[in-house]
Amino acid sequence: MVLFYRTPTKTTVKRKQQIATIEALDYQGLGIAKLNGKTWFIENALPDENVQFEIKEEKRQYGIGKAIKWQNRSPLRQDPRCPWYAQCGGCQMQHIHIDTQRTAKQAALLRQLHKIAPDLQIKPMIADNEWAYRRRARISLDFSHESKTIQFGFRQQQSNQLVEIDHCAVLVPQLSQLLSPLRQLFQQWQQPKQLGHIELVAADNGVAMLLRHLGELSAQDMAQLMAFAEKYSVMLFISTTENEIIAKTTQSPYYQLGEIKLYFDVRDFIQVNPTINQHMVATALEWLELTVEDRVLDLFCGMGNFSLPLAKQAAHVVGIEGVAEMVVKATANAAQNGLQNVSFYQTDLAASFADKAWAQEKFNKVLLDPPRAGALFALDHIIELQPEKMLYVSCSPATLVRDATILVDNGYRLVKCAMIDMFPQTGHIETMVLLSKTVNSSSY
Repeated sequence: MVLFYRTPTKTTVKRKQQIATIEALDYQGLGIAKLNGKTWFIENALPDENVQFEIKEEKRQYGIGKAIKWQNRSPLRQDPRCPWYAQCGGCQMQHIHIDTQRTAKQAALLRQLHKIAPDLQIKPMIADNEWAYRRRARISLDFSHESKTIQFGFRQQQSNQLVEIDHCAVLVPQLSQLLSPLRQLFQQWQQPKQLGHIELVAADNGVAMLLRHLGELSAQDMAQLMAFAEKYSVMLFISTTENEIIAKTTQSPYYQLGEIKLYFDVRDFIQVNPTINQHMVATALEWLELTVEDRVLDLFCGMGNFSLPLAKQAAHVVGIEGVAEMVVKATANAAQNGLQNVSFYQTDLAASFADKAWAQEKFNKVLLDPPRAGALFALDHIIELQPEKMLYVSCSPATLVRDATILVDNGYRLVKCAMIDMFPQTGHIETMVLLSKTVNSSSY
C-alpha cells in the first residue's frame, strides 16, 4: 500500500507503543509494517528492522507511528548530515542512502502509472546533486522573553516550535553561508519584538533578501542592515506592512534558462532547484518536438518558466495563469527577451474557461504544470482542443494518476514518463509525463 495523501479526517491518538518488523519503504521514507491486518507507516524505520514505535495516528485501515527503539539496524541506514535532522522535519530521508531514496520514489510512482499504462516508456530519472540544491529559504525570527535573545531558524514540521540553525545542508552554499552572520546581525537588533521572518533567494545575479518587520525600523537597525547588505552583496527588500515591499537596491533578481532571463520579485514562486529546472525545461522541449508551425498552450504558466523557452521554437505560445501579478511579470519577461510570439492571460483555472477569447484559439500541443490539486477543472476544455501532444508536469502522484486516467479514458495514451528528483532528502515526488492522442480514437 502506498499512501499518496492523507484525508484530514478526525483521528484517534493513543499514547501507546508497539513492536513491528519493517517490510518495505514507501516513497516518503516511511517504513511499512503489517500488524493484525492493518498497515502501519513508521517514521525513521527501514526494511528488515525490528522497531518499537510510538503511535501518532490510528485510523481504521492504517496507522502512523514513529520508531523510538531499534532491535537491529538496516545496512540501508546512514547517519544524517544535518545535526538538527531529528527536530527540524524539513527533510524526511537523510537517514536513507540517496540511491535507496530514489528507488523507493520511482517504484511507488510506477506502481500507480502502470495500472493505467502498462506499456509506458520509463525514461532516466531527472536528478542531480542530493545536497546544496535549494535556492530559497524562509527563516523565522522569534524573541525569547526568557533569554532576551533572538531565536533564528526553521519551524518544525506541523509545529510552531523553532529549531535554531546556523547552516543547512540542502541550501545552496551562498544561502547557507549567510545564516551565521545573519544570526549575529539580529542578536544586536534594537527592536527585536518587531522582527517577523526573512526570505532568502539565490538568484543568478546574487542573493535577494526580504525582511518582514512589524513597523518602521529604527535608524540604528536600518544602518546595520544596510551595512550587512553591502558587505555580503545582498539585494535587500523590506516589508513593514502587509503586501508592501520596499526595495533598498537598484537591482532586480533574475535567473536564466539558456539565453532567456526571467526577472522575479523576491516573494514570487520559482522552482527552488535551479539545476533540475534547467533539465526539466530541456526535457519538455525535447519531448514536445516543437516546430515553427506549432501553437502551444501553457497552463499554470507562472511568469513564463516554460512559456518563454517554448516560444523560442514554436510559432505561437499562449500562457495562462491564475495570479494576475505573475501574468504582468510573464509579459514583461517576454518583452525583455524580445519574444513577440507569446501572449499571457489571467484566468481562474479552477473553473470553466470555455468563454474566454484565448480559449477559442487552436492549439496542437499543450503543457500543464499545475499545483498539487492538479488540473481537473481544465481537462474538459483540453480534451475539446484535441491537442496531438500533452506534457503534464506534476508535483503530486495522486492528482497526476487521477488526471491521467481521465485523459486516457478520453482518447489519450501515456507515452513516456520521467521521475524528477527536485527535492532530494525529502518525500516529495515530481513527474513529467508525455501523452499522445490515440489515432482513430472513438472518443472523437
